[in-house]
Amino acid sequence: MLNTLLQRIQAYDIDIKSVGFTNHLPMVLIALNRLGADDSGLQAYFDFYAKNLKSLHLQPINEDFDWQGCLGENDKFPIYLTFYTSQIDQWGWQSVLCQYIDVLIQGCAASAFHGLIRLSYGVLQQNATEVAFGLAHLSSHYLSVPQPRIAVPEQDLKHIIEHALSVFENQTITGDSISDKMMVVTDNAQFAIINVIPSERRLADFSQLFAELYLRTKDFTVLHAVTSCHDMRLIYPYLNDPDMALKYYWSAALVAILSVEDLKFSEITECEISTLNELDLTDIISSNEDHLIKLVFTAVEQYKHYGDNSYLKIIQSKL
Repeated sequence: MLNTLLQRIQAYDIDIKSVGFTNHLPMVLIALNRLGADDSGLQAYFDFYAKNLKSLHLQPINEDFDWQGCLGENDKFPIYLTFYTSQIDQWGWQSVLCQYIDVLIQGCAASAFHGLIRLSYGVLQQNATEVAFGLAHLSSHYLSVPQPRIAVPEQDLKHIIEHALSVFENQTITGDSISDKMMVVTDNAQFAIINVIPSERRLADFSQLFAELYLRTKDFTVLHAVTSCHDMRLIYPYLNDPDMALKYYWSAALVAILSVEDLKFSEITECEISTLNELDLTDIISSNEDHLIKLVFTAVEQYKHYGDNSYLKIIQSKL
């Protein structure tokens, strides 16, 4: 059932009818399936969401198309999709992903990480067409961020975030979408000053930091940092230069966090932590909230991988 529904979704655009909003349907269905939804549940969510979709009109590759030269040109998505589909048909999705990902990851902030999300879920599902959609989304909405400088030894990830937030505390960040606000941050001269990363870094450390930050803020943009960290883990085996990728990903995540004006913090509520098997996800599986479903799925998968109790707390907070 899942693969049948994914094939139907692939006739639709990466954006929905509401201007500025991304099509989350393929990722949500994959998440629901892995959380335990049955075929009727998948069909019900498809029927609920499909009315928001708009048709996709593919375009052939023309002689002016240059896959690197056209990065960030949103209207080139149909051509990029044709390009990557052809490449995958010839070489297989794993080889194509390895060939292009080191360049594309430098613009992983694309559509507030939604290109990265679709790509990673395609990898998770081992669905070649979803991988092509993800690569095309990353390419057409490529959002360049500068590579960070190496921080002084006493600055760890937490200190870097705290300092960056203090510098941007009185900055005005405007825009109609997360992506628009992220571009405002990258254009701010102050960003170059605070855009640093520790000399030693691990994706696991990013994961822990973003989970704790979300628990303290419950902010919608910070949620995307949490879910994108899971996405990075899924594509990590295909990176040729993972250290370079981590640098660009960190900058993108930092930009996203700074794009939130007046980020509100609260203390993490201490409570008895249930085991994963004790948590009843029935209400999540029956929910119509796309970001809630993806967040809980991310928390389940990240907890299984890292054993970080912050993810159990995230799940409990949503039940």
